[in-house]
Amino acid sequence: MTNEQILQKYVGDQHALESHIFQAINKQVKLAENDPQAKAKFQEITATLQRHLDSLKTRLDALGGSATHPIKEAGAAALGVAAGLIDKVRAEEISKDLRDDYTAINLSIVSYIMLNATALALGDHETATLAERNVKDNADFVVWINNHMPKFVINDLKDSGASIDSSAVAASEAMVKRIWRDSKDSSPMDSGTSSK
Repeated sequence: MTNEQILQKYVGDQHALESHIFQAINKQVKLAENDPQAKAKFQEITATLQRHLDSLKTRLDALGGSATHPIKEAGAAALGVAAGLIDKVRAEEISKDLRDDYTAINLSIVSYIMLNATALALGDHETATLAERNVKDNADFVVWINNHMPKFVINDLKDSGASIDSSAVAASEAMVKRIWRDSKDSSPMDSGTSSK
């Protein structure tokens, strides 16, 4: 396989993956009418994913590939996960939609990291830059979901008629921040660099 064929496959797989995620989240926009914050975020994510799709298609065209080329092997497995989201969209529980989005967007993030590393290794700096730009957007969405998930869970519980402790949102949000802060401070990369 030539370098160009490898790049076509990676960019094509990424385009197909983000297309499936776009379809799922685009349906969620219509289902979040009763939650303006969730609806606005779903709209922002779909607009951003549409820009990603446009940039990936443009890059794929420049590489001589096609966005309709069949996806093979690992790409197909990744798409199966994302495609499953489309059938799991729920009108009643935004927190579960966000949980599924979180999973799919993280799959896209690691795929972009792979695309970036591949493009750099093969000397394609334009594709590497595109991957870096798009992965930053998706990482921002994951952080947003992380930080806001407790509120959406509690809102869903309220909507179901459950009797809830109103301090739960702040306590859970504090836990999320604490876990990520502590996780970052104790990462293997940090400890490895500090011991040199």
